[in-house]
Amino acid sequence: MKRTIVLIRHGKAVPVDTFKKDIDRVLAERGVYDGYKIGYKLVEEKIIPDRILTSPAARASHTALILARAMRVGSGITNVLDNLYHCTTDSIMSEIAPLPDETQTVFLVGHNPGITDMAYLLSGGATTFLPTTGTAIITFDADSWADIPQLQCLEFKMIKPKEIK
Repeated sequence: MKRTIVLIRHGKAVPVDTFKKDIDRVLAERGVYDGYKIGYKLVEEKIIPDRILTSPAARASHTALILARAMRVGSGITNVLDNLYHCTTDSIMSEIAPLPDETQTVFLVGHNPGITDMAYLLSGGATTFLPTTGTAIITFDADSWADIPQLQCLEFKMIKPKEIK
């Protein structure tokens, strides 16, 4: 079965010194704008999520909600997962592996370096950096989500907000 993982780095956030805690940093105006650009582009490309998994950080969860709104999928498919805040590729896979078989497309909104590391790993080294709101779309032929780490991807595409007309 065709399964697609869409890895999205959160949008541009306000500076670190704006908030006392990193997790509370919100999106800057450009981060909001870029989130909508990416959401509309994904709809145009017919890449629609069955699930959206996001870090609990304000900038990541807001990016996820903007994507859901832009794509008109509603926030009911969005799960905020503590395990995705400044995580590793193992943490990300631990959230993807148990997804139900009927899920075909999952969006994952997170942070660097983990989100870029995951894109690099799953794409076989096709990318080494995701900018803010940068999106890596990686497709596999897999019987289950748990099989993905052992497989080579079928397709890889990257979308950067600055490249969208």
